Amino acid sequence: MSSFVIKIIAIISMIFDHASDAIIGHFSFFNLIGRIAFPLFCFQLVNGFKHTKNIYKYMLRLIIFGIISQIPFSIFIYFYSGSFTTLNIFFTLALGLLAIYILDKLPNNLKFIGILVDILIIALAEIIKVDYGWFGVALILCIYLFYKERNGFNKEIIKNTDNINILNKLKNNYLFTIIFFLLCFIKYCNLFSNVSSIIVWEQILFTFSPIIFMLLYNGKKGPSLKYFFYAFYPIHLAIFAFVSYLLHF
Repeated sequence: MSSFVIKIIAIISMIFDHASDAIIGHFSFFNLIGRIAFPLFCFQLVNGFKHTKNIYKYMLRLIIFGIISQIPFSIFIYFYSGSFTTLNIFFTLALGLLAIYILDKLPNNLKFIGILVDILIIALAEIIKVDYGWFGVALILCIYLFYKERNGFNKEIIKNTDNINILNKLKNNYLFTIIFFLLCFIKYCNLFSNVSSIIVWEQILFTFSPIIFMLLYNGKKGPSLKYFFYAFYPIHLAIFAFVSYLLHF
């Protein structure tokens, strides 16, 4: 499964999520489908970090599109939730990119400093109220640290036999699976006291389900439509905000 296919899956599931918010106006099964989107965007961010030629341009691009997207995003969530306070997903991804960049650039003997800084970045995500909050940054770090793709996603050079290489990647993917699931559980476990446990487990499992696509990733890029994917986010939010306004006001 190529990077392009994963992006298409993420966009389609995001459309289901936001269409439900705009048209139905309350939580539905389509929102559950939408839970697939965000982990795949995080996965693509880490993928992009590993392959970008200029990390500063990558960060700037996220911030610029975050600023562009904020007005349609704020209008959209206001019609759905009555709040203007949340920052859109581009700011979440920018914080995640900063977190993995810090961890990547520090030498091994200073990694503990990077971990402390990343904890502060996770806390900052909650303080400034980016979309998905602490969970978003933590998930990006989880993918960066533990996910291993068979064609060398993390660009590691293991000077042993192929069998040892495969075993190491399998071990990391077991850890990745466990930590990813725990993050999903922690994110939604506070809902057990407020809603049906079935609904909570559905949200946990649908948020966790993108791991299937991550593990099927073949390291190939596919067609390049970079700016289409960036531009699609604010455009579709503006459309759904208008639809929501027509239907509910």
